[in-house]
Amino acid sequence: MNTHRTCNNYFWTKEEDKIFENTLATNEDNNNLLEEMTKALPGKLADDIKDHYNILIEDTNAIKSGYVPLPNYPKMQNQNSKAYVEW
Repeated sequence: MNTHRTCNNYFWTKEEDKIFENTLATNEDNNNLLEEMTKALPGKLADDIKDHYNILIEDTNAIKSGYVPLPNYPKMQNQNSKAYVEW
């Protein structure tokens, strides 16, 4: 991954990231995704949004190809209708 491009992530707040993710999830098949993103994130330039999206794609491709190991999350089990974490 290009280090220069990952520095762009630093300028995205958690709130902006959440808006980005929600807009992507609700408009993934929309031909006007970039337009929807710029409406939802008025403080971001279209190029910033494109870079952020491309970094997301690079990250998910690295995970899918096995370059980035997934964390060893505890197994969840349902016991008596309450969530139970098995450590």
